[in-house]
Amino acid sequence: MAPRSAYRPFAVTLAGRQTLSENFVRLTFAGPDLAEFADTCLDQRIKLVLGTDQQLDSAAAAPSWMDWWRDQPDDERPVMRTYTARFVRREQAEVDVDFVTHGTSGPASRFALEAQVGDRALLVGAHADHPEADTQGLAWRRSGASTVLLAGDETAQPAIANILRSLPAHVTGAAFVEVPASADAMELETAAEVAVTYLPRSPGAGAGEEHARGERLTAAVRDWTAAWTAEAGRDAVATETSGAVEFDENVSTTEAGILWEEGAEGGGLRVWVAADATTVRGLRQVLLKEQGLERKSCSFMGYWRPGAREGE
Repeated sequence: MAPRSAYRPFAVTLAGRQTLSENFVRLTFAGPDLAEFADTCLDQRIKLVLGTDQQLDSAAAAPSWMDWWRDQPDDERPVMRTYTARFVRREQAEVDVDFVTHGTSGPASRFALEAQVGDRALLVGAHADHPEADTQGLAWRRSGASTVLLAGDETAQPAIANILRSLPAHVTGAAFVEVPASADAMELETAAEVAVTYLPRSPGAGAGEEHARGERLTAAVRDWTAAWTAEAGRDAVATETSGAVEFDENVSTTEAGILWEEGAEGGGLRVWVAADATTVRGLRQVLLKEQGLERKSCSFMGYWRPGAREGE
């Protein structure tokens, strides 16, 4: 019988670092077990665990790595953060993970900037041979939709890049990525007719004031959705949520109280939104209540909240 969870810890070492832009670094992890690491990518969530060699060995050997992690004293618990695998090369037993860097005050950003080749870590991801390796830990489901709307901040850029790479040529739509600076815009590969727009919060030296987090993303999503619904005609947009959904705190949330709501069906338009918790909650309001999109075709993921640590 297959294990209930597709996820397991993989012992890795840092094999390389590449600076992608002002605020992005790509780390390459290597380890023999990565030959069995699922290469689903998309927005499939993986965990990075940082700790002492003894802690990493204990976590890897435990019957349940998560139970082991939760049982550790608060002041000794290893660092754990959630990421997206950008590229998986099973034949080379390597996995690339893109990091948003923000100085060395945080342990994960510090690791991304300062860790040395050969330093150890654990990647917790899906085992390729598990029957649910391609379904667990994912929110992205195109479900046959011919048009997509992808929206996220810098933490969502790797997932958006993976989703775009997976789309067939006939799919249309838009992808909006809010990033700290214009230099963080990257060329994203896709065969689809999906327009990619980067929205830097900082206009650059002498070019005006910095935009508030989520401001440009929310405006761009609102404008695009309004134009799409006008072109499609209101009859083409389901209205079961318009004016009917209660926009209170009683929506799906994580243990940390962050909005997390995964739609399962595509319809004509498939919407995927991931960013900081406040921006995602505002975008949910815009798309469902204001624009009247179909709730079941939308996924809203609060990837992070300022000051919150993994597991809180």
